[in-house]
Amino acid sequence: MNEILIYSDIGDYGWWDESAVSAINVYSQLKQMSGDVNVRINSAGGDVFDGFAIYNHLVQYDGKVTVYIDSMAASAASVVAMAGDEIIIADNALMMIHDPWTGTVGNSADMRSTADLLDKIRDSIVTTYMTKTSLIEDEVKAMMIAETWFSASESVASGFATETIGKSKAPVSNLVKPWIRNAPKPEQLPEEIQSNTAWRVAINRRRLKLL
Repeated sequence: MNEILIYSDIGDYGWWDESAVSAINVYSQLKQMSGDVNVRINSAGGDVFDGFAIYNHLVQYDGKVTVYIDSMAASAASVVAMAGDEIIIADNALMMIHDPWTGTVGNSADMRSTADLLDKIRDSIVTTYMTKTSLIEDEVKAMMIAETWFSASESVASGFATETIGKSKAPVSNLVKPWIRNAPKPEQLPEEIQSNTAWRVAINRRRLKLL
């Protein structure tokens, strides 16, 4: 079975993050494949434009695409996940959606222009989610504003996933990311994830960073 792993940040981050998964990398892999493909995700997200491109490459692929969320599909990784004909999430995995985030430097006109662009990107993300979710558009937008984390069962109930599968042993991706501001506290997580040392370390580091 063909398989693509998205087990790191999404985007072409060049020299400083060789483990990142870019759209060109996924495209190159798909060009070498025929038949059905499994996409396994454990990612905190990254560049939304690479996320859109990966999503579109997968949607346009001539074969069934089955997405497995092994531990986490957050931010841009949740956009990629929507490309699955089936989206299967592990019982102890999580999904997160939020408004797009960026940094900019410039005058007031630059800031207003950036805000307008972020609104357009948000609308494109919502359009992508609406291909799968059973929620109405305003509900999705409200959840994105709040940075909403879904358990496996919540992902299925809201239409962001099609079914759950047995617990995954994959470690949760590092959550120390500037675009993640509302990660759940360890005690709010399923027991299986609470016991994951890597998750606790990631969240604790993030708390220190915010102080």
